[in-house]
Amino acid sequence: MKKVTRLSALVAATGLIAASVLGTSAKAADPVELKMVAADYANMQPFWDDLSARFTKANPTIKVSVNVVSWETIDDKVKTLVATGQTPDIVNKGDYSAAAAEGLLYRADEVVSKATLDDIVPTFLNNSKYNGVAYAVPDLASARALFYNKDILKKAGVTKLPTTWTELEKVLKQIKAKVPGVYPYALPLGPEEAQAEFAIWAGGNGGVMFKNGKWVLNSKENIQTMEFLKKLTDQKLTQPNPAKCDRTACAQALFAAGKAAFINGSVFLEGWLKDNGGAAINVGSGSFVAAPGKKPVTLGVQDYFTAYKANGHKAEITKWMDFIFEPTNYAGFLKAAGGFIPATKSAGAIAAKDPKLAPFIKLLPSAIFYPGDQAAFPAVKGAIQQQIGTALVNPKKTMDALQAKALAASK
Repeated sequence: MKKVTRLSALVAATGLIAASVLGTSAKAADPVELKMVAADYANMQPFWDDLSARFTKANPTIKVSVNVVSWETIDDKVKTLVATGQTPDIVNKGDYSAAAAEGLLYRADEVVSKATLDDIVPTFLNNSKYNGVAYAVPDLASARALFYNKDILKKAGVTKLPTTWTELEKVLKQIKAKVPGVYPYALPLGPEEAQAEFAIWAGGNGGVMFKNGKWVLNSKENIQTMEFLKKLTDQKLTQPNPAKCDRTACAQALFAAGKAAFINGSVFLEGWLKDNGGAAINVGSGSFVAAPGKKPVTLGVQDYFTAYKANGHKAEITKWMDFIFEPTNYAGFLKAAGGFIPATKSAGAIAAKDPKLAPFIKLLPSAIFYPGDQAAFPAVKGAIQQQIGTALVNPKKTMDALQAKALAASK
């Protein structure tokens, strides 16, 4: 009896141990859900849904939920999620420095493999650093050019593209006089992306937002820039009320409808036009204009993937990020986004052969970039988006107010 009892006890104990081990394994195998917030470059939700489904099929213990949010609201959306204890694991948008300064982010080298990181274009990776450390992974980039409607210019008798502000003003007056019903220049200073319009105009006058460790929004160059834009608006060489005109719904829509002659556009503009009623527009593009005696620039804009530490899913995030950057998946991402400049060297080599992207890639050496490595930049960008349009009434007053906000945000 004792032997039987001991054997029964041993069997029972072994069963308990096995059950315990199985229970632990079952718990370990519970799916991890990664939550991602992504900007809507185009109709991005179908792409992300398909990619996440394929990722989970290959990695059954990891589920990815992607919430695509408009550019107008994504900054506020992420801030709210963080503030309410619902921090996402990954974010895809246009800045990172404030979150990096608050210690919320993993380093880039913690959430992508070395092979992926080594494939990122060095210039873009350098623009992803806070205090010398990369806390963001560039996902794509764009550059700006001066787009124009060839048919409108032909009707106006314009035979040479303007290269300076003076030449541009003359051409805009010529268009206004000879092509009724057309706005010579579509100027978007509404909140969607007013900081980009301001940056490229200011850059063509030697103006920047941040210089030598200081915010310089109310510099002489920046005030002169807004005085020139006010001059264009006062002469009715732009559409009415630029302060209420967003890039996409207003300026690009006017251009797509054949109602604007010139527009500041990025690499995806032609693709957007084809999808939004502007396929018939006879489009041309060239270098942006500069103030007399100054060099023309392009605005280099890049967006980022950032990974937040709050939920501790570093291993799962790394698998997901590397999956995004697999060549086929990354090509799909770029296509869905609308034809941007790739952030990787391997994809960039292919893109350089694309006649639509090649001109923009060539412009990158003259690119200026946002001061994205400054923790205050998201706040400064938001202030510019909301207020820069008022500079068309009083340039100095607005630029002084923006400078004060920048200094306050830096404290």
